Amino acid sequence: MEAHVKTITPERRAAIMARIEKEARGISTGSGAPNKAFVFFDPHCSYCSDLWRATHSVENQVDFVWVPVSVFGEESAAMGAVILESANPAAIMSANEESMRLSENPLAITSVPTEAALSTVESNTALMHALDPAAPIQSVPLMYYRSAKGQIEVIPGALDAGALKSALKLE
Repeated sequence: MEAHVKTITPERRAAIMARIEKEARGISTGSGAPNKAFVFFDPHCSYCSDLWRATHSVENQVDFVWVPVSVFGEESAAMGAVILESANPAAIMSANEESMRLSENPLAITSVPTEAALSTVESNTALMHALDPAAPIQSVPLMYYRSAKGQIEVIPGALDAGALKSALKLE
């Protein structure tokens, strides 16, 4: 996937980012900084949990939008929908990601998500797959990042805090 990402032209990256900004629905974490990252994630993905934790080290420099998708089936779609509908989605995300870290099992769903929220997760999943149909594999986490200077990066996979800071070109 990383080799493929290098082949995406700046023009194509800009078009992809514009579509994400228009169509993706997720939860925002971070400071509202001019650097913005959209992270497609599956609530049942342990690598997504790793990235969630790594982003805490730079959330004062980057506004993250976590876009739930369903790669691992109906249960992950339901958890994504519950996160979207929560009065405090960041708290639910944190609890889920902590559960993934400690036991490699997602948080148990305690409410039934609405059809509208499930539809949003389905739309996010379709969007993720449509953004780059030439990609050899569609996996999560998948981050699209626009720096304050307008540079757009596509960052597949989980990174630790240091690698994330480097990939985002932050000081």
